[in-house]
Amino acid sequence: MHEEQLSPELGRLIDAAKAAAARAGAGPARAEGAAALVESGGIFVGHSGEDLAAEPYCAVARAFEAAGGLEGGVLVIAVANRDGSSGDLVPCGACRAFLATLDPELPTVTKQLGRWILQPAARLCAEE
Repeated sequence: MHEEQLSPELGRLIDAAKAAAARAGAGPARAEGAAALVESGGIFVGHSGEDLAAEPYCAVARAFEAAGGLEGGVLVIAVANRDGSSGDLVPCGACRAFLATLDPELPTVTKQLGRWILQPAARLCAEE
């Protein structure tokens, strides 16, 4: 989907994920941020730690936890990396493993071939 075709809510969600990735710091080569949109319209964010090897708790899990977990009414999750110029972003293995524990139909937004793609979590988790 082209960015100009995004709903305002998805645009805000992607911007929040990008901002969370920027807060991940300069340390890890694969700094990621995630944002979860909940039924009330609120957005909750999480980011990877300064050292992914020492702190492997993923950005998606942090955003999901901040949103209230399964009871939080999460509608969609977006994942971004610190370097927004990247054409593709397949979330790290820890993020994909966490997404696999959620509803396989949970809409997930990532950047692929330079465009933001909305797809079910199960399809994203199947990617290498």
